[in-house]
Amino acid sequence: MKERFLKILEDKDLSELVKKGGMSFIIRIGGQIMGFLMSFVVAHYYGVKGLGNYILAIVVLRVFTLVAKLGLDTFSIRFIASFAKQGKWESIKFFRKKILILLSITSILSSFLMYSLASWIGIVINTSEENIRLCSFFVLPMVFFMLHYQSLRGLKKISEFSFFYRMSQASFSIASLFIISTFITSEKVPIYAYLTSLCIVSLLAIITYKYWFSKNQRLNSSNSIDDVSISKMLKISIPLMLAQSVQFVMAWTDKLMIGNMMSAESVAIYSVAFRFSMGVSITLMAINSISSPKFAEKFGIEDIKGMGKIAMQSAKMIFWTTIPLAAILLLFPDFFMGLYGKEFLIGVEVLRWLIVGRIVNAFSGSVGNLMQMSGQQKSYMKILIIGSLINVGLNYSLIPCYGIKGAAIASVVSLSFWNLSMVYVVKRKFGFSTFYIPLLTK
Repeated sequence: MKERFLKILEDKDLSELVKKGGMSFIIRIGGQIMGFLMSFVVAHYYGVKGLGNYILAIVVLRVFTLVAKLGLDTFSIRFIASFAKQGKWESIKFFRKKILILLSITSILSSFLMYSLASWIGIVINTSEENIRLCSFFVLPMVFFMLHYQSLRGLKKISEFSFFYRMSQASFSIASLFIISTFITSEKVPIYAYLTSLCIVSLLAIITYKYWFSKNQRLNSSNSIDDVSISKMLKISIPLMLAQSVQFVMAWTDKLMIGNMMSAESVAIYSVAFRFSMGVSITLMAINSISSPKFAEKFGIEDIKGMGKIAMQSAKMIFWTTIPLAAILLLFPDFFMGLYGKEFLIGVEVLRWLIVGRIVNAFSGSVGNLMQMSGQQKSYMKILIIGSLINVGLNYSLIPCYGIKGAAIASVVSLSFWNLSMVYVVKRKFGFSTFYIPLLTK
């Protein structure tokens, strides 16, 4: 057994997936625990409605952040990974200056727009106008935070990326919540805590990126500069932004439409079930964090066979670590939802439906990341657009009839369409499949 394991790790690509993905997995678990703890504390001290308003305010901030960053955070992974592989550190510095200037401008404009529309948004999704106005001042810190943790991902600093992406905000939010609550008694304390933590982690992400960039630059540096024009950046990043926008719709439309058609309390219950279902995807997220730059590297040198090998290795790891978690949640949904209180037991059926969607994810592997890192961002965007339209249409039809259970069904159908369509496109384009079925797939 030991010899077999050592032989497997002789494969450089698989070894990197296991080692770096394993660390990301551990941090991801920590992030899930902190995320559950944060939502539990908010629900316990500020009630179901307080948790719902907190979630809705953050969702709105994420919407305007998504617009402001123009997809340049994901775009950065691709170019930084490629330039770093070639030792072109000056090219990275030159390219990042352009991005930072561009994102500063778009973030300010997005903040102004969010502030101006706060009253209308508050009415549409049944939440506090004040919370939205307050959050509008923090678009820039969130944009810079996302840019720098994705840049760490491009440098293949997966542990650092995973900490910032999965664990940092919840951890600092909890600490900030307890500190601020000792001085202020207000229903807005959770929002204050989240925004305080956002500023802290944004600054830490910038410092961490600069540290690793400087260290790597000293080890292996080329003075040649490959200029990447703004028009070229936007030509690639805008489709990524649109794809991310649609992906955001897939993830958050159900919550926004529940807020519009039902109440903040219903948003809170659905969100807790959604968070538990995301726990099933821990390995998927961990493997994706390292597979993205690996796909970018292989695509950059036109090694399609290597891409296929990494895709299948990822799919097997994701499948065998996801199914046990999914089984536990499917067998004991009452226990997990009941941890938050009796009022959350309404979400038991919701949790079961959402787990089904995560199982389809497990079968499909890292297919979305592969498409984004291999020049298929336009096809990726088209699939997500169709999937999001299905999601919106089903939410509109099913929420009035079945409540939050209807939103879960809509999420499962659209998510399944999204994954299976991308598996088909990858198979047709590259000749290999990311879909893993035990005994049937080699």
